[in-house]
Amino acid sequence: MGRAATTSLALDETPRRGRAALRGGLRGLAAVTALGAAGAGAGLAAQRRAMRRLQLRPDPHAGEPFGSLRGRPVPVRADDGTRLYAEIDGDDRTDLAVVFCHGWTLTQDAWHFQRKALRGLARLVFWDHRGHGRSDGGARDGYAIPRLAADLGAVIDATVPADTPVVLIGHSMGAMAVMRYADENPGLVGSKIVATGLVCTSSGGLGEVTLGMPALAARTLHRVLPRALAALGAGSGAIEKVRHLGRHAAVLIEDLIAFGPDASPAAVAFAEQMMSETRMDAFTSYLRSMITTETISDCASLTGIDNLVIGAENDLLTPVEHSLGIAGRIPDARLEVIPTAGHMAPLERPSIVADHLGDLIARAHHAHGTAA
Repeated sequence: MGRAATTSLALDETPRRGRAALRGGLRGLAAVTALGAAGAGAGLAAQRRAMRRLQLRPDPHAGEPFGSLRGRPVPVRADDGTRLYAEIDGDDRTDLAVVFCHGWTLTQDAWHFQRKALRGLARLVFWDHRGHGRSDGGARDGYAIPRLAADLGAVIDATVPADTPVVLIGHSMGAMAVMRYADENPGLVGSKIVATGLVCTSSGGLGEVTLGMPALAARTLHRVLPRALAALGAGSGAIEKVRHLGRHAAVLIEDLIAFGPDASPAAVAFAEQMMSETRMDAFTSYLRSMITTETISDCASLTGIDNLVIGAENDLLTPVEHSLGIAGRIPDARLEVIPTAGHMAPLERPSIVADHLGDLIARAHHAHGTAA
């Protein structure tokens, strides 16, 4: 797909290998889950074999110093007093700011490759969502998409000069925060907010995502999951004490659900590390908010600015149909679908994502007469 051109992908044109990978991934997920539950004997042996296969996979990012890139720390206070952690790269730049919002159970370091590739193009702002990374947790009932959008507003106010235009980039839940922030601040769209990059995300309907399961199993999951998440959140203190157990099973599940079929083992392990360090109450409550919010955004507020939508062919968590839906609701949106990649495209296909985002930043500079 051409990087500069708007692209489209009909739902029935998904390559066969992509559909096969999704089905195979779900079968593998079921097997790994069963092994994790067995906890001993043949189950553990099979789990070890699966882990060895993952570790022997060709790894272009072996030895990559994930999480080593740092900027100038900036203290941010949300409107409810919660302390949020943000960093700025290139704080001498006032011509254009790019604010990156990471996904569920990740941290700002999930943008590791894009941060390395895009440094020097603008003022770059990275932050950890409440309950993630170096940010505090706040009240449990604050883990919801509307609160996340308000936190984004606080970050922008604390890190971006008043007269500096902003490009908002989000992955997964971070992109939902971007869309919601635009909905709640339409007067800033086109004046302060000049472009968005929405990566592997959804504008609603996540309660219907099947993860490739049969319809009956998916309906059962949708019925019980919100209550189960509420119960897990209530018991999060006890769960925190034992969640470090079974890390190999967690890595395998991360690989099968969040990544495509040939992902870097080092990137998978890093994603699992970020997930394991996310507060359990944030883990469960954000997920509950996402799957129980029927319409996260209607996307109408984004009309009139440059919007880039990036989907991934093998995304099980926010299926590519959701990216197609977002692009279809925003006139002139640029759509890019990354073949064979899963939900974690920024870590799995880092150069492709960085190239698309670099083009978005370049267009924002050109539109506002500034130099990259």
